[in-house]
Amino acid sequence: MFFRKRTAFFGTMALTLVAGFMLGQIGQAGTPSTPGSADDPIVTKSYVDEKLAQLTGGNSGNTGSSGGGFKVLVMKQGQTLKASTEAGLEVIVRNGNVAAIQGQLGGLSDVTGGADLTGGTTIMANHLLIFARNDGRGIQVNSAGDTYVLVRGAYTLQ
Repeated sequence: MFFRKRTAFFGTMALTLVAGFMLGQIGQAGTPSTPGSADDPIVTKSYVDEKLAQLTGGNSGNTGSSGGGFKVLVMKQGQTLKASTEAGLEVIVRNGNVAAIQGQLGGLSDVTGGADLTGGTTIMANHLLIFARNDGRGIQVNSAGDTYVLVRGAYTLQ
């Protein structure tokens, strides 16, 4: 009998603790976080646009950014395209005679061809190029007429 009372007592205590813990968790579940805090970060579109403009150097003059997808650029003979931030730039040349411009720390990464293109190398059409740094790397159009280039990232067109 003593053992039954003892078992019942400890069983009741265990159930009370579990029930109290669960009620405490349920009570906190509906507590809202403070907007703008680390638990609930809120950012407005204008804030993001402002920060992106600062990172890409704005969208004025001969600079630009393609945002999330590729952007079509029409380039003329003698024009150069270079990365304008350290974030990198992706380029696909669609047509024309285009040559690589080597930077201070190396050439362009031809992802499609699996090669490092040094300065003056003719770029094959439809190859994905990556400008890993903003150290002068770029491309230059050597053919007359319109040359179409797809870009993703921040760039400077001269």
